[in-house]
Amino acid sequence: MIRLLTSRSLFNSPVITSSIIKMTAKDMKAPSSSMPQFREDFAKAKHIVVLTGAGVSAESGVPTFRGAGGYWRKWQAQQLATPEAFEDNPSLVWEFYHYRREVMGTKDPNKAHIAISECEKRLKSQGRRVVVITQNIDELHKRAGSENILELHGSLFKTRCTKCEEVIENRLSPICPALADKGEPDPKAKDAKIPVDQLPRLEPLLLCIQQQCLHPR
Repeated sequence: MIRLLTSRSLFNSPVITSSIIKMTAKDMKAPSSSMPQFREDFAKAKHIVVLTGAGVSAESGVPTFRGAGGYWRKWQAQQLATPEAFEDNPSLVWEFYHYRREVMGTKDPNKAHIAISECEKRLKSQGRRVVVITQNIDELHKRAGSENILELHGSLFKTRCTKCEEVIENRLSPICPALADKGEPDPKAKDAKIPVDQLPRLEPLLLCIQQQCLHPR
């Protein structure tokens, strides 16, 4: 038996951006909406982190599962996108994620994804680095051409066997090829914690592309 390579409680606080700022850039300036200041900082920055969430993919038609439209059948996404829900009813959870995979098959990267990718390529030629840290699991940044991506909650299309822990790209079957139907839920496969030492260092610029602060899936 396998489950999606996602994580629900990466941070205790729902304000993920604040957590990342504290861990990666203690001396960062206070957030500013000044465009002249942004241009000045952007021109000098060597290492840039772009934070994205559900808002950036909403323009592609990807459901955010928030608000009035936040239900799948009779369940809220937060009720199904947890290790506990998977252990309790793996069949139902797989139906939910299979639906999400089918939806993503009809969606394409939008102008924001493409702009971020093009920015990364342009700055790379100047010896500068752009890293995308995203809450999204839709892989639209990857499809747009971004290379340096940290997926905080994993991917819809990567799975980890709860028995042997093999991680593979899996777009069709929820069956681990290494174990077939011999798997079983792993009681240790609980909410993962993101390794702080693997977070990219940034100076002094961080861009946040998000409509609102969301709890992790």
